Amino acid sequence: MALLSVEHLSVSYRHRDTLVRAVDDVSFVIEAGEVLALVGESGSGKSSVALALARLLPPRAVISGRAALKETSLLDASEETLRAIRGGTIAYVFQDPATSLNPVMTIGAQLLEAIVWHTPAGHEEARRLAVWWLRQVGIPMPELRLRAYPHQLSGGMQQRVCLAMALAARPSLLVADEPTTALDVTIQVQILRLLRDLQRRLNLSVLLISHDLTVVERIAHRVGVMSGGRLAESGAVDQVLHRPAHAATQALLRARSAMSFKT
Repeated sequence: MALLSVEHLSVSYRHRDTLVRAVDDVSFVIEAGEVLALVGESGSGKSSVALALARLLPPRAVISGRAALKETSLLDASEETLRAIRGGTIAYVFQDPATSLNPVMTIGAQLLEAIVWHTPAGHEEARRLAVWWLRQVGIPMPELRLRAYPHQLSGGMQQRVCLAMALAARPSLLVADEPTTALDVTIQVQILRLLRDLQRRLNLSVLLISHDLTVVERIAHRVGVMSGGRLAESGAVDQVLHRPAHAATQALLRARSAMSFKT
């Protein structure tokens, strides 16, 4: 059985008296220990797919279809079930760590909250785990960093903290939505290497949302190309990116070549 199974997922947004379709009949699966990337231009529906899984979309969104994490149906789950799933079974890392972290809470308080909420650990055990996870994501002097506020850390360090918070509950699925976009190129490479290393060590399943095909080549096993809200093409990374069958994939590859030429 697949870890995550998505069938005929559609997302529309209410706008005045009409519904605007953002995701149209998308289906895919993610196996245990697999990295699936969804790529496409801005507005192609990638993030709407990712947020729909845990019903994190705004109230004006209308979701239909089916999404199941193992045997748990996600789209019709109760709010109580979703509270346990969000950040626990399914964890998210977003593209801008500065807006993901609470600026008036210390790193330690935010990390401890995530651990205590989603695990049976008491305060002392949670503190030990917080230090351990900060060390796992490559943060030096983790005991001291627990007392730091987000603004006292660099963007790369903030994103490492977000990864630690996401992984601390040992989720079955990590959703990484453009996790390196807000970082400079050098830090992007570091975060990608860290994410790839953690995925392999923890045998983690990942849904990676990206528009960067270089990122996808470095970490994903399979890739799906979104275009106009639909899944235009999907398959193994080598197959899709080196022998593209759909015009949308070919356009993304031409755009990457053009950007490489300019730089």
